[in-house]
Amino acid sequence: MSRFNPLSRWMAGMVVVAIMLGGCASSPKSDDDIVIERAQARWDALVSGDLETAYTYLSPGYRSSHSLIDYGVTQRVRKVQYASATYRKHTCEASRCLVTFSVGFKVYNPVPGAGVYESSSAIEDTWIKTDGQWWYLPKK
Repeated sequence: MSRFNPLSRWMAGMVVVAIMLGGCASSPKSDDDIVIERAQARWDALVSGDLETAYTYLSPGYRSSHSLIDYGVTQRVRKVQYASATYRKHTCEASRCLVTFSVGFKVYNPVPGAGVYESSSAIEDTWIKTDGQWWYLPKK
């Protein structure tokens, strides 16, 4: 027995058709648009704690030497919790972009009852284009 009733399947089909038709009507995205979209999606994943998705935006070179488990451990042991990320600006060359975000964060004090420090900071991310795709290149 199917989990979806016929009306639900029909509605889902119409959504797919609408998305496909919408894609045909729009002009192709520029490299600037693509890198900004990917950079925002990466930050959205980090803010929500979705490390598996955030990992998929890392450069192939980084992923070849750091497993998802290693990446997850590195991210989870940080004392900083990201609260928000808002795109600010970018500059691009042929295959390299610097994308700046205003990132809100919280730092929990290790002393019980001492509170939480909240602030924001401008963070500049480096993105590189390899094999036709934009990837986040972490700092060493």
